[in-house]
Amino acid sequence: MTLRVTSTPDQPWQTRGLLEAAGQQPGLVLGAPAGPPLAGFGGCFNELGWEVLRQLPEPARKAILDLLFAPGGDGLGFQVCRLPMGASDYAMEWFSYDEVDGDYGLEHFSIARDRSHLLPYVHEALARNPQMTLFASPWSPPTWLKQPRVYNFGTLRWEPAVLDTYARYFLKYVQACAAEGVSIAQVHVQNEPMADQKFPSCLWTGAQLRDFIRDHLGPLMAREAPATEVWLGTLNGPFFDFALEGVPRHGLTQGYDQYAGLVLADPKARGHIAGVGYQWGGKHAIAATHDSWPELRLMQTENECGDGQNSWEHAHYVFNLIRHYFRHGVEAYVYWNMVLPAGGASTWGWKQNVLVSVDLEHASWTLNPEFHLLRHLCQFVRPGARCLALAGPWTANAIAFANADGSHVVVAANPLPEARELVISHAGTTVRLMVEPGAFETVVFG
Repeated sequence: MTLRVTSTPDQPWQTRGLLEAAGQQPGLVLGAPAGPPLAGFGGCFNELGWEVLRQLPEPARKAILDLLFAPGGDGLGFQVCRLPMGASDYAMEWFSYDEVDGDYGLEHFSIARDRSHLLPYVHEALARNPQMTLFASPWSPPTWLKQPRVYNFGTLRWEPAVLDTYARYFLKYVQACAAEGVSIAQVHVQNEPMADQKFPSCLWTGAQLRDFIRDHLGPLMAREAPATEVWLGTLNGPFFDFALEGVPRHGLTQGYDQYAGLVLADPKARGHIAGVGYQWGGKHAIAATHDSWPELRLMQTENECGDGQNSWEHAHYVFNLIRHYFRHGVEAYVYWNMVLPAGGASTWGWKQNVLVSVDLEHASWTLNPEFHLLRHLCQFVRPGARCLALAGPWTANAIAFANADGSHVVVAANPLPEARELVISHAGTTVRLMVEPGAFETVVFG
């Protein structure tokens, strides 16, 4: 059995036919599996997303949640999702779980805010997919552990008592979530450690990440919460116009040499690290990481968010990101905001793309282009699938997976302004389709 689904800017998700193409030169040849088993696709739970969902009438809220999380339906069936530890840039206000100055014993630690603003969102997802993998990362430590004492700038105070306290902050978070029925499979040390932002952030050098994981967080989690993995994430560099004090620029290797390369070269630190998470500028370092440590698990941790226009052109940019990350060995691809009010504005004004835009006034929602793109993958590519090697002139515009049940899935994109013929060779069969300008195509064999 062969299935074809097409999405164009005007008509997403159309089932179409295929033509035999015996004797034609193929533009795409499917090869052998060349990647790790797929963990899945997902998104990030954020407060502004739940705030808009909870204001919708129950039928509308249920329909959106089903589209995002329910396996086997008409939506995405997400399997790997992210939580912020404290405030992200899409929190309703900035906070941490313990802002009591000098509370080195973390006696005032509490996730009470998450119980009302975030965990209901997570519980809705888990009710639809109890097997979902959840990972978490902080955007900022508690401000009293930083210098200067602000959310949106600064670094961790490099003092033994501070480092021990912050490691226990991670542990208490994992334990508190477990008490709420939410199992955190992974903790990533810092969201975007190479950038200070207008929103909660914290700068780390590679040496600081190495030492914190090796001497504090890694041993503590191994002893007290061994089921929760420690990841070196979420790395957001290299940035070619940015360097931390004392961190020289090294062209195309900046970011790998000064972060993942430096940390992983330490055997004790590496022994505590289950994988490396990359996002944004980290795409420039992932190839070096995969080449140097092919046995190490990798993940794309945050989709690049665009400008709030939710254009079809940006969906093509995201397709290229997906292809890039999977071709360099990731096991998961994680979107950013799943649901937002129309416009996609953060609390500080950055408008970003989103899978589902909600119009509260009319209790309606819109499935945006990047939802349709992900559906082309999520509907057919299952956990455990492996990325396939490809050959032919369409290789730069396609990605393919082999599912455990023997089916093969090809997703191709035509970013050009004219239609193009695609001939696919698979297991002795050759099929032909005409790909319209701007279209995404999924072809399933078997």
